[in-house]
Amino acid sequence: MIKKQLIWIFLLSYIAIGNAYGQDIHFSQYLNSPLNLNPALSGFNDAKFRFILNHRSQWASVSIPYKTYSASMDMQLWKRKRQSDILGLGLIFNNDEAGDSRFGTTQGAVSLSYIKALNKRNRNLISIGAQFFFSQRSIDYTKLYFPNQWNGQINDPSIQSGEYFSQSNFTYFDISAGIHWLTILNNDLKVNTGVSVWHINQPAQSLMNNEKVKLDIKILAYSEVEIKLDNSNILFPSVYFANQGPFNELTLGMRYKAIIHPNSHNFTALNFGLFVRNKDALILEFGLDIKKFSIMASYDFNLSGLRSASNYMGGYEISIIFRANQHKKHKINNMPCPIF
Repeated sequence: MIKKQLIWIFLLSYIAIGNAYGQDIHFSQYLNSPLNLNPALSGFNDAKFRFILNHRSQWASVSIPYKTYSASMDMQLWKRKRQSDILGLGLIFNNDEAGDSRFGTTQGAVSLSYIKALNKRNRNLISIGAQFFFSQRSIDYTKLYFPNQWNGQINDPSIQSGEYFSQSNFTYFDISAGIHWLTILNNDLKVNTGVSVWHINQPAQSLMNNEKVKLDIKILAYSEVEIKLDNSNILFPSVYFANQGPFNELTLGMRYKAIIHPNSHNFTALNFGLFVRNKDALILEFGLDIKKFSIMASYDFNLSGLRSASNYMGGYEISIIFRANQHKKHKINNMPCPIF
């Protein structure tokens, strides 16, 4: 009886954790996955084409790792002559798999943005965007154990669980929108700020065909300041806030870029970052910019209630960014290079 109760407690706790933290795909390197941050960032960079790969693995020290993959491409689809008004297009594919049940999310989306210059010198740019997702969520019930499968000594998967599940997967359509603003205060100071709203249509989220179970609207807000100390050293302090249902997330930190070779044909820079996610993790980042490529690796050191079980180990992330047809010189009268 005690063992059965422990199994139920573990199962319910697992489900609760999944509901709290598993609603949406999540990256600590949020600025390196712009189409998962704000659809208004589609095409919002100094290259005509941008390709990004992201990978995250979490909780390997305490359970089957939670693995997340993302691949995206965005481009400047159209640009008005003599002005910097730009139409941006983005495509993204996400895949996420969590825990023993292989609870998975697979998504494909297209995003559109319109980037408007607010003055002739392009010192203020504003972008609005929308994103349209088609998603599937699934679970493998055969990987779960239930109280009826306890034979007195071990969990026996050959014993019927006695549980009924109407389906093992479902699909849904999802809409998101956002706005982003870049202002160049002077040649040494830039500010990027944005807000995005996700799951505007609140699609149903139930494996039991319960239409009353909706995906909560998520609101993201972020800002990063680019402070040029000199021609070789740049600071990027930033803040990120997310709210979804009763859950909030706040991340604060700073990235430092040391430019080794400023020449555009052989551009090389090192990046170091330190961030704190409230009551959850300390995040360390290290990256390399070389020519058209940017590579960033990070690790989350767990500060949450699971820190003892995980020995403070959380998860790692890797991001790879390639920019094609990038402007050789970042002039003010061209599209300035934002933080992404």
